[in-house]
Amino acid sequence: MSENLRSQRVIYIDLLRFCAIFLMVHGHTVDVLLSQEFRQPDSIGFNSWLFFRGLTAPLFLFSSGFIYGVRFRRTDSPEKFKKIKIKTIKRAFLLIFIGYLMKSPTPFFIDWEHVTYQMIQLFYAVDILQLIGASLLIFLIMELIARRFKYDAARYLIAISILFLLGKQLSTLVDWEEIFPLQISSWFSHRTGSLFPLFPWGAYLFLGGAVGIYFQRKNYLDDMIHLTKVQLKIGLIFIFSAFLINFAELKIFDMTTFWTTSPALFYARFGTVLIFGSLFSVLSLYIKRIPKFLYNASKNSLWIYVFHVMLLYGSSWNRGIKDFLGYKCNVGETILGIILMWVLMILFSEFLIYFNNNILPSIKLKFKKNFNPQ
Repeated sequence: MSENLRSQRVIYIDLLRFCAIFLMVHGHTVDVLLSQEFRQPDSIGFNSWLFFRGLTAPLFLFSSGFIYGVRFRRTDSPEKFKKIKIKTIKRAFLLIFIGYLMKSPTPFFIDWEHVTYQMIQLFYAVDILQLIGASLLIFLIMELIARRFKYDAARYLIAISILFLLGKQLSTLVDWEEIFPLQISSWFSHRTGSLFPLFPWGAYLFLGGAVGIYFQRKNYLDDMIHLTKVQLKIGLIFIFSAFLINFAELKIFDMTTFWTTSPALFYARFGTVLIFGSLFSVLSLYIKRIPKFLYNASKNSLWIYVFHVMLLYGSSWNRGIKDFLGYKCNVGETILGIILMWVLMILFSEFLIYFNNNILPSIKLKFKKNFNPQ
Protein backbone atom coordinates (compact mmCIF):
# COMPACT_ATOMS: atom_id res chain seq x y z
CA MET A 1 0.00 0.00 0.00
CA SER A 2 1.39 3.42 -0.94
CA GLU A 3 1.97 6.02 1.74
CA ASN A 4 -0.70 8.24 0.16
CA LEU A 5 -3.35 5.50 0.29
CA ARG A 6 -2.41 4.64 3.86
CA SER A 7 -2.78 8.32 4.78
CA GLN A 8 -6.22 8.45 3.12
CA ARG A 9 -7.36 5.44 5.12
CA VAL A 10 -6.19 6.90 8.43
CA ILE A 11 -7.81 10.26 7.64
CA TYR A 12 -11.07 8.52 6.71
CA ILE A 13 -11.23 6.60 10.00
CA ASP A 14 -10.26 9.64 12.09
CA LEU A 15 -12.91 11.79 10.39
CA LEU A 16 -15.55 9.15 11.05
CA ARG A 17 -14.63 8.93 14.72
CA PHE A 18 -14.27 12.69 15.12
CA CYS A 19 -17.78 13.22 13.73
CA ALA A 20 -19.10 10.83 16.40
CA ILE A 21 -17.27 12.80 19.12
CA PHE A 22 -18.64 16.10 17.81
CA LEU A 23 -22.22 14.80 17.78
CA MET A 24 -21.73 13.31 21.25
CA VAL A 25 -20.51 16.51 22.93
CA HIS A 26 -23.03 18.71 21.10
CA GLY A 27 -25.93 16.34 21.85
CA HIS A 28 -25.25 16.07 25.58
CA THR A 29 -24.66 19.81 25.90
CA VAL A 30 -27.98 20.65 24.26
CA ASP A 31 -29.72 18.01 26.35
CA VAL A 32 -28.45 19.62 29.56
CA LEU A 33 -28.79 23.32 28.71
CA LEU A 34 -31.75 23.86 26.38
CA SER A 35 -34.93 25.10 28.06
CA GLN A 36 -38.02 22.89 27.93
CA GLU A 37 -39.97 25.56 26.03
CA PHE A 38 -37.81 24.92 22.96
CA ARG A 39 -38.30 21.13 23.06
CA GLN A 40 -41.57 21.01 21.13
CA PRO A 41 -42.55 17.53 19.83
CA ASP A 42 -44.18 19.08 16.74
CA SER A 43 -41.13 21.21 15.92
CA ILE A 44 -39.35 20.21 12.71
CA GLY A 45 -36.13 21.74 13.99
CA PHE A 46 -36.23 19.91 17.31
CA ASN A 47 -37.16 16.58 15.69
CA SER A 48 -34.34 17.03 13.15
CA TRP A 49 -31.95 17.63 16.03
CA LEU A 50 -33.27 14.52 17.78
CA PHE A 51 -32.63 12.40 14.69
CA PHE A 52 -29.07 13.65 14.23
CA ARG A 53 -28.38 13.35 17.95
CA GLY A 54 -29.54 9.76 17.60
CA LEU A 55 -26.68 9.19 15.13
CA THR A 56 -24.06 9.61 17.88
CA ALA A 57 -24.23 6.06 19.25
CA PRO A 58 -24.59 4.41 15.79
CA LEU A 59 -21.53 6.33 14.54
CA PHE A 60 -19.48 5.33 17.59
CA LEU A 61 -20.57 1.70 17.35
CA PHE A 62 -20.16 1.50 13.58
CA SER A 63 -16.71 3.15 13.62
CA SER A 64 -15.58 0.89 16.50
CA GLY A 65 -16.72 -2.22 14.65
CA PHE A 66 -15.23 -0.95 11.39
CA ILE A 67 -11.83 -0.25 12.98
CA TYR A 68 -11.68 -3.68 14.62
CA GLY A 69 -12.91 -5.38 11.45
CA VAL A 70 -10.03 -3.83 9.52
CA ARG A 71 -7.62 -4.59 12.37
CA PHE A 72 -8.62 -8.26 12.62
CA ARG A 73 -8.39 -8.80 8.85
CA ARG A 74 -5.16 -6.86 8.42
CA THR A 75 -2.98 -9.67 9.73
CA ASP A 76 -2.89 -13.42 9.21
CA SER A 77 0.06 -13.89 11.54
CA PRO A 78 -0.98 -15.89 14.66
CA GLU A 79 1.56 -13.99 16.78
CA LYS A 80 0.32 -10.55 15.72
CA PHE A 81 -3.31 -11.58 16.05
CA LYS A 82 -2.64 -12.87 19.57
CA LYS A 83 -1.40 -9.39 20.55
CA ILE A 84 -4.48 -7.79 18.96
CA LYS A 85 -6.71 -10.29 20.80
CA ILE A 86 -5.15 -9.45 24.18
CA LYS A 87 -5.44 -5.69 23.52
CA THR A 88 -9.07 -6.08 22.47
CA ILE A 89 -9.97 -8.02 25.62
CA LYS A 90 -8.25 -5.44 27.83
CA ARG A 91 -9.99 -2.59 26.01
CA ALA A 92 -13.39 -4.26 26.25
CA PHE A 93 -13.18 -4.85 30.00
CA LEU A 94 -11.80 -1.35 30.56
CA LEU A 95 -14.83 0.11 28.77
CA ILE A 96 -17.24 -2.02 30.83
CA PHE A 97 -15.47 -1.13 34.09
CA ILE A 98 -15.45 2.63 33.36
CA GLY A 99 -19.09 2.46 32.28
CA TYR A 100 -20.13 1.06 35.66
CA LEU A 101 -17.70 3.23 37.63
CA MET A 102 -19.15 6.45 36.18
CA LYS A 103 -22.61 5.49 37.47
CA SER A 104 -21.56 4.32 40.90
CA PRO A 105 -24.23 5.50 43.39
CA THR A 106 -21.52 6.35 45.94
CA PRO A 107 -17.89 7.50 45.68
CA PHE A 108 -16.83 4.17 47.17
CA PHE A 109 -18.22 0.78 46.19
CA ILE A 110 -18.21 -0.38 49.81
CA ASP A 111 -20.42 2.48 51.04
CA TRP A 112 -23.88 1.33 49.88
CA GLU A 113 -25.75 1.57 53.16
CA HIS A 114 -28.13 4.32 52.00
CA VAL A 115 -28.35 3.31 48.34
CA THR A 116 -31.94 3.00 47.07
CA TYR A 117 -33.24 0.47 44.56
CA GLN A 118 -33.56 3.25 41.93
CA MET A 119 -29.88 4.08 42.41
CA ILE A 120 -28.92 0.41 42.05
CA GLN A 121 -31.10 0.13 38.94
CA LEU A 122 -29.30 3.14 37.42
CA PHE A 123 -25.94 1.62 38.31
CA TYR A 124 -26.67 -1.63 36.46
CA ALA A 125 -28.31 0.12 33.48
CA VAL A 126 -26.29 -0.52 30.33
CA ASP A 127 -24.81 2.60 28.73
CA ILE A 128 -22.75 3.06 25.57
CA LEU A 129 -19.39 2.08 27.12
CA GLN A 130 -20.67 -1.24 28.49
CA LEU A 131 -22.37 -1.91 25.16
CA ILE A 132 -19.21 -1.30 23.11
CA GLY A 133 -17.16 -3.44 25.50
CA ALA A 134 -19.57 -6.40 25.44
CA SER A 135 -20.09 -6.14 21.66
CA LEU A 136 -16.32 -6.14 21.08
CA LEU A 137 -16.02 -9.35 23.12
CA ILE A 138 -18.78 -10.98 21.04
CA PHE A 139 -17.08 -9.74 17.85
CA LEU A 140 -13.74 -11.19 18.99
CA ILE A 141 -15.33 -14.55 19.80
CA MET A 142 -16.85 -14.68 16.31
CA GLU A 143 -13.49 -13.77 14.77
CA LEU A 144 -11.76 -16.54 16.75
CA ILE A 145 -14.37 -19.09 15.60
CA ALA A 146 -14.05 -17.83 12.01
CA ARG A 147 -10.29 -18.32 12.08
CA ARG A 148 -10.62 -21.73 13.72
CA PHE A 149 -13.12 -23.13 11.20
CA LYS A 150 -12.09 -21.03 8.16
CA TYR A 151 -15.44 -19.41 7.47
CA ASP A 152 -16.38 -15.93 6.32
CA ALA A 153 -16.71 -13.80 9.48
CA ALA A 154 -18.40 -10.94 7.60
CA ARG A 155 -21.42 -13.06 6.62
CA TYR A 156 -21.93 -14.30 10.17
CA LEU A 157 -21.58 -10.77 11.55
CA ILE A 158 -24.36 -9.68 9.19
CA ALA A 159 -26.45 -12.64 10.35
CA ILE A 160 -25.97 -11.83 14.04
CA SER A 161 -26.77 -8.18 13.27
CA ILE A 162 -30.12 -9.25 11.84
CA LEU A 163 -30.64 -11.48 14.88
CA PHE A 164 -29.98 -8.57 17.23
CA LEU A 165 -32.30 -6.34 15.23
CA LEU A 166 -35.12 -8.88 15.36
CA GLY A 167 -34.28 -9.44 19.01
CA LYS A 168 -35.32 -5.84 19.68
CA GLN A 169 -38.89 -6.72 18.70
CA LEU A 170 -38.87 -10.03 20.60
CA SER A 171 -37.21 -8.60 23.72
CA THR A 172 -40.21 -6.35 24.34
CA LEU A 173 -42.37 -9.48 24.72
CA VAL A 174 -40.16 -10.99 27.43
CA ASP A 175 -40.16 -9.97 31.07
CA TRP A 176 -36.40 -10.19 31.55
CA GLU A 177 -36.59 -9.08 35.17
CA GLU A 178 -38.58 -12.22 36.01
CA ILE A 179 -36.00 -14.49 34.34
CA PHE A 180 -32.70 -12.91 35.34
CA PRO A 181 -31.42 -10.73 38.19
CA LEU A 182 -31.09 -7.00 37.51
CA GLN A 183 -27.37 -7.29 36.72
CA ILE A 184 -28.18 -9.49 33.70
CA SER A 185 -31.67 -8.37 32.68
CA SER A 186 -30.39 -4.81 32.21
CA TRP A 187 -28.39 -6.03 29.20
CA PHE A 188 -31.60 -6.96 27.38
CA SER A 189 -34.31 -4.53 28.43
CA HIS A 190 -35.03 -0.81 28.27
CA ARG A 191 -37.47 -1.24 31.16
CA THR A 192 -34.63 -1.49 33.65
CA GLY A 193 -33.38 1.95 32.62
CA SER A 194 -30.74 0.80 30.12
CA LEU A 195 -30.20 3.30 27.31
CA PHE A 196 -28.26 0.86 25.13
CA PRO A 197 -29.23 -2.79 25.67
CA LEU A 198 -27.63 -5.35 23.40
CA PHE A 199 -30.82 -5.58 21.30
CA PRO A 200 -30.71 -3.86 18.84
CA TRP A 201 -27.72 -1.57 19.53
CA GLY A 202 -25.05 -4.25 19.22
CA ALA A 203 -26.09 -4.69 15.59
CA TYR A 204 -24.45 -1.37 14.65
CA LEU A 205 -21.03 -2.57 15.83
CA PHE A 206 -21.39 -5.96 14.16
CA LEU A 207 -22.45 -4.35 10.88
CA GLY A 208 -19.51 -1.96 11.15
CA GLY A 209 -17.24 -4.96 11.69
CA ALA A 210 -18.68 -6.73 8.65
CA VAL A 211 -18.19 -3.64 6.49
CA GLY A 212 -14.61 -3.24 7.79
CA ILE A 213 -13.78 -6.88 7.02
CA TYR A 214 -15.38 -6.65 3.58
CA PHE A 215 -13.59 -3.42 2.64
CA GLN A 216 -10.24 -4.69 3.90
CA ARG A 217 -10.63 -7.93 1.94
CA LYS A 218 -11.62 -6.14 -1.27
CA ASN A 219 -8.98 -3.43 -0.79
CA TYR A 220 -11.66 -0.76 -1.00
CA LEU A 221 -9.73 1.16 1.61
CA ASP A 222 -7.01 1.41 -1.03
CA ASP A 223 -9.54 2.88 -3.47
CA MET A 224 -11.40 5.66 -1.71
CA ILE A 225 -13.52 6.50 -4.75
CA HIS A 226 -14.86 2.96 -4.88
CA LEU A 227 -15.37 3.04 -1.13
CA THR A 228 -17.45 6.20 -1.53
CA LYS A 229 -19.70 4.64 -4.18
CA VAL A 230 -20.26 1.42 -2.23
CA GLN A 231 -21.11 3.20 1.03
CA LEU A 232 -23.44 5.62 -0.76
CA LYS A 233 -25.31 2.81 -2.53
CA ILE A 234 -25.74 0.69 0.60
CA GLY A 235 -26.69 3.76 2.65
CA LEU A 236 -29.41 4.78 0.17
CA ILE A 237 -30.77 1.21 0.13
CA PHE A 238 -31.13 1.26 3.92
CA ILE A 239 -32.78 4.69 3.94
CA PHE A 240 -35.18 3.68 1.15
CA SER A 241 -36.01 0.50 3.08
CA ALA A 242 -36.78 2.62 6.16
CA PHE A 243 -39.10 4.79 4.06
CA LEU A 244 -40.92 1.74 2.66
CA ILE A 245 -41.38 0.19 6.12
CA ASN A 246 -42.74 3.43 7.55
CA PHE A 247 -45.00 3.99 4.51
CA ALA A 248 -46.38 0.44 4.73
CA GLU A 249 -47.02 0.85 8.46
CA LEU A 250 -48.97 4.06 7.85
CA LYS A 251 -51.02 2.48 5.06
CA ILE A 252 -51.82 -0.76 6.89
CA PHE A 253 -52.18 0.39 10.50
CA ASP A 254 -52.80 4.12 9.96
CA MET A 255 -50.05 4.84 12.49
CA THR A 256 -46.27 4.81 12.76
CA THR A 257 -43.91 3.37 15.37
CA PHE A 258 -40.86 4.91 13.68
CA TRP A 259 -39.50 6.43 16.91
CA THR A 260 -40.33 3.45 19.16
CA THR A 261 -40.35 -0.18 17.99
CA SER A 262 -40.13 -0.02 14.19
CA PRO A 263 -36.90 -1.31 12.55
CA ALA A 264 -37.26 1.62 10.14
CA LEU A 265 -35.43 3.90 12.58
CA PHE A 266 -32.50 1.46 12.71
CA TYR A 267 -32.34 1.30 8.90
CA ALA A 268 -32.56 5.10 8.58
CA ARG A 269 -29.79 5.67 11.08
CA PHE A 270 -27.50 3.02 9.62
CA GLY A 271 -28.06 4.35 6.12
CA THR A 272 -27.26 7.87 7.30
CA VAL A 273 -24.09 6.60 8.99
CA LEU A 274 -22.95 5.06 5.69
CA ILE A 275 -23.70 8.28 3.83
CA PHE A 276 -21.62 10.14 6.40
CA GLY A 277 -18.90 7.56 5.71
CA SER A 278 -19.10 8.20 1.96
CA LEU A 279 -18.72 11.93 2.62
CA PHE A 280 -15.63 11.35 4.76
CA SER A 281 -14.06 9.03 2.17
CA VAL A 282 -14.47 11.80 -0.42
CA LEU A 283 -12.96 14.35 1.96
CA SER A 284 -10.00 12.04 2.61
CA LEU A 285 -9.10 12.32 -1.09
CA TYR A 286 -8.56 16.06 -0.77
CA ILE A 287 -7.31 16.39 2.80
CA LYS A 288 -3.61 15.65 2.96
CA ARG A 289 -3.38 16.01 6.71
CA ILE A 290 -5.99 16.69 9.37
CA PRO A 291 -5.21 19.23 12.12
CA LYS A 292 -3.28 17.73 15.00
CA PHE A 293 -5.93 18.63 17.56
CA LEU A 294 -8.59 16.70 15.58
CA TYR A 295 -6.35 13.65 15.48
CA ASN A 296 -5.67 13.96 19.21
CA ALA A 297 -9.40 14.29 19.96
CA SER A 298 -10.08 11.15 17.93
CA LYS A 299 -7.33 9.33 19.82
CA ASN A 300 -8.68 10.44 23.21
CA SER A 301 -12.37 9.82 22.43
CA LEU A 302 -12.89 7.58 25.49
CA TRP A 303 -11.53 10.13 27.97
CA ILE A 304 -13.37 12.99 26.28
CA TYR A 305 -16.56 10.97 26.76
CA VAL A 306 -15.84 10.37 30.45
CA PHE A 307 -14.81 13.95 31.18
CA HIS A 308 -17.65 15.74 29.39
CA VAL A 309 -20.37 13.43 30.80
CA MET A 310 -19.14 13.94 34.37
CA LEU A 311 -18.82 17.69 33.76
CA LEU A 312 -22.32 18.05 32.30
CA TYR A 313 -24.34 15.51 34.30
CA GLY A 314 -22.25 15.15 37.43
CA SER A 315 -21.43 11.94 39.29
CA SER A 316 -20.93 10.58 42.79
CA TRP A 317 -17.68 12.57 42.91
CA ASN A 318 -18.82 15.93 41.54
CA ARG A 319 -21.79 18.16 40.79
CA GLY A 320 -22.49 18.79 37.14
CA ILE A 321 -23.44 21.80 35.06
CA LYS A 322 -26.96 20.33 34.98
CA ASP A 323 -27.32 21.15 38.68
CA PHE A 324 -26.76 24.85 38.00
CA LEU A 325 -27.90 25.55 34.41
CA GLY A 326 -30.03 22.53 33.56
CA TYR A 327 -32.88 23.41 31.12
CA LYS A 328 -32.38 27.15 31.67
CA CYS A 329 -30.80 28.35 28.40
CA ASN A 330 -32.31 29.70 25.19
CA VAL A 331 -31.08 28.65 21.72
CA GLY A 332 -28.33 31.28 21.50
CA GLU A 333 -26.99 30.52 24.97
CA THR A 334 -27.08 26.80 24.20
CA ILE A 335 -25.06 27.31 21.01
CA LEU A 336 -22.52 29.30 22.99
CA GLY A 337 -22.42 26.47 25.53
CA ILE A 338 -21.69 23.96 22.75
CA ILE A 339 -18.79 26.07 21.47
CA LEU A 340 -17.34 26.51 24.96
CA MET A 341 -17.72 22.80 25.70
CA TRP A 342 -15.94 21.91 22.49
CA VAL A 343 -13.06 24.27 23.18
CA LEU A 344 -12.77 22.79 26.66
CA MET A 345 -12.74 19.21 25.31
CA ILE A 346 -10.03 20.06 22.78
CA LEU A 347 -7.93 21.68 25.51
CA PHE A 348 -8.50 18.62 27.70
CA SER A 349 -7.39 16.34 24.86
CA GLU A 350 -4.23 18.40 24.29
CA PHE A 351 -3.47 18.27 28.01
CA LEU A 352 -3.77 14.46 27.96
CA ILE A 353 -1.28 14.26 25.09
CA TYR A 354 1.13 16.57 26.92
CA PHE A 355 0.69 14.63 30.17
CA ASN A 356 1.29 11.26 28.51
CA ASN A 357 4.32 12.47 26.55
CA ASN A 358 6.02 14.67 29.14
CA ILE A 359 4.75 14.34 32.70
CA LEU A 360 3.90 10.63 32.94
CA PRO A 361 7.32 9.36 31.75
CA SER A 362 9.10 11.45 34.40
CA ILE A 363 6.71 10.15 37.09
CA LYS A 364 7.39 6.57 36.00
CA LEU A 365 11.13 7.23 36.02
CA LYS A 366 11.05 8.66 39.57
CA PHE A 367 8.86 5.78 40.73
CA LYS A 368 11.27 3.28 39.22
CA LYS A 369 14.27 4.92 40.89
CA ASN A 370 12.56 5.03 44.29
CA PHE A 371 11.47 1.39 44.28
CA ASN A 372 14.43 -0.05 42.42
CA PRO A 373 17.50 1.47 44.09
CA GLN A 374 20.85 0.44 42.70
